[in-house]
Amino acid sequence: MQAIIFANRLGDELNPLNHCYCPALLPVGNKAVIDYTLEDIASSGITQIKLVISPQAKEIEQHLGSGKQWGIEIEYFLSKPEEDTSAVLKRLSLNMQDKLLLARGDIFRSPSIAHFIEFSKEFPDNFIQAKMANQNAGMMLLPAALPHIADLNWPLCHQANDEAVVTLVLHGHCCMLDSFQSYMDTNLSLAANELPSLTPMERSYHSANPEQDFYVGAKARTGLLNEQQGWGILGENTWIDPSVTLKNCILVGNDCLVDKGSILDNCLVLPHTYVGEGLEVKDSILCKNLLINVKTEGVIEIDDHALIGSCEVAVKGDTNKTGLFTRFVLFILLTMSLPLWPLLQVVSFINSCGVKNSDENKGYSSKSVLSEPAFGARITQSSKDNLGQTFQTWKWNISPRILALMPQLYYVISGRLDLFGSSPKVSHSHGQATDRLGVFGPVQLLLDESAPQEEISLLALEFEANNDNVKYLSLLWRSLQVHSHSLAQSGVREFES
Repeated sequence: MQAIIFANRLGDELNPLNHCYCPALLPVGNKAVIDYTLEDIASSGITQIKLVISPQAKEIEQHLGSGKQWGIEIEYFLSKPEEDTSAVLKRLSLNMQDKLLLARGDIFRSPSIAHFIEFSKEFPDNFIQAKMANQNAGMMLLPAALPHIADLNWPLCHQANDEAVVTLVLHGHCCMLDSFQSYMDTNLSLAANELPSLTPMERSYHSANPEQDFYVGAKARTGLLNEQQGWGILGENTWIDPSVTLKNCILVGNDCLVDKGSILDNCLVLPHTYVGEGLEVKDSILCKNLLINVKTEGVIEIDDHALIGSCEVAVKGDTNKTGLFTRFVLFILLTMSLPLWPLLQVVSFINSCGVKNSDENKGYSSKSVLSEPAFGARITQSSKDNLGQTFQTWKWNISPRILALMPQLYYVISGRLDLFGSSPKVSHSHGQATDRLGVFGPVQLLLDESAPQEEISLLALEFEANNDNVKYLSLLWRSLQVHSHSLAQSGVREFES
């Protein structure tokens, strides 16, 4: 038997927290949500996993790898965000008569998959609907479940009993993680050791409360926990000043820093978050620069790093993937091209005026693949480099885009950008700090500025997943083909008009 795991939720219910974590990677007890599902599947004896991913797919793949740590093999498949289950299964080319476990990996549930599979074997011809905590538990077994696969679409529907199904009521905790309150409650329940079979793995230390303990990760530094009235989980490599006061249930993620004099009362501090000196917070989720009050659902984005902020270390400048020899060659090419720049300036200016006047006269806007806003001979934009610093770049208003982006080669030579990489444009690179940013890439060379974010993400992910040795040369060739096709379409449009 193999399993198909769906981890393609957008997580808009948790906005803006979903800008930092997609639902499958949300930390619950300092472990990603999807880790619990994979551990549960591995314990059931299933070793072959097909994982359906979409938002932040690269981050999920980097986190899970091949699945070796759980003794399983993971094969990744890209889908549209929250795509219908039936459409995804058709593209996977599966034999629907084989026994297949379908499950959502972006919700939280207590370990139960092995029991569900064993129970289903007793009713091979019936659809077994799994319920936990009076909710759809987000798993089913094919082929009997084939007429009911829509029950796995997000958001999960509340399954209704009927004569054609058998209901299995599973014991444990099931949470959709579709609100700040539900996400907070799940974390704090785990921190308070209230979830059966999910005892925290960290070392146990007594608190001043005789009924509750602290669970402390490796290399964590704290004050005297037996004097604290609070309890909960303190993550690995976390530093909590001895003067900090902890009240009620607390969960502090890995690699956090809680500065002196702070008071945390019934709080969830997500990984890589700094809590400033003398800050008093209650009933809240803290995630880098986000402060979320769970009671009021109010969200504050704080720009002052003295209050709260990120503890993550920026990418080092010496990790540039473009070698010195390549940068030297680019320097020579860029220098040799300088005499052509006045001509390119003139052509760019004529193009911008011509496109603008033509569109105004004909009553339509240019929507070709290579079209750009005609604001002048040069198009400026805010970009980020591989150190996370924002700066202004510009390009010519000409085609093909390889020529248009030529001025930005200067930033490759100086080491701020790679020759090939993700788009450095601020709006595209937001939330993708792990990506290397470059001048040339599929988004920069093949897509229009107005392309939907979904299309941008899928194109970038498909290119990243391509292991062909000549994929960069193929990309440059494709960009020239797209340019030629665009010119042909433009000629047809001129003829028709």
